[in-house]
Amino acid sequence: MKKRVKSSNVFGEKQKLIIAKILINLRELNFLTQTDIAKHLHLSPSTISHYEKGLTVPPTEVVYRLADFYNVTTDYILGKSASRTNLNDTYAIKLTNKMTIGDAVEIMAKMDNAEREHLAYFIEVIGKSKKIIQFRTLNLYQGSFYFTIIKQ
Repeated sequence: MKKRVKSSNVFGEKQKLIIAKILINLRELNFLTQTDIAKHLHLSPSTISHYEKGLTVPPTEVVYRLADFYNVTTDYILGKSASRTNLNDTYAIKLTNKMTIGDAVEIMAKMDNAEREHLAYFIEVIGKSKKIIQFRTLNLYQGSFYFTIIKQ
């Protein structure tokens, strides 16, 4: 017989506190009380209090409902994303058939400062010149790329 794992056992104490702080922050940013949230989610105020104290972690269904209520992603509530919204939904403008602005923003968020400076320079050059013929991407998720300007 399989042992059932409770969600509160899956998260360490540090992660529980991160989730708790995020829930408090979302509630306070929306000028709501724990009772307001409890009524909306059909839970008791003490349950919300336990979530915000980091004593328990909301189960998946509650995380989903909280994300829907606050209009954020479940990853944001769980502390896995600094972005409150899904960048692909927010920036759904297609750059190519395979990439949206949201995809590009997520890639840029993983770059270090030097890589961002190189990317900014590249974008600036593209904006000023129509002479870029070659652009190669190597390990774009690590931010490694180069381009060659060829005179026409």
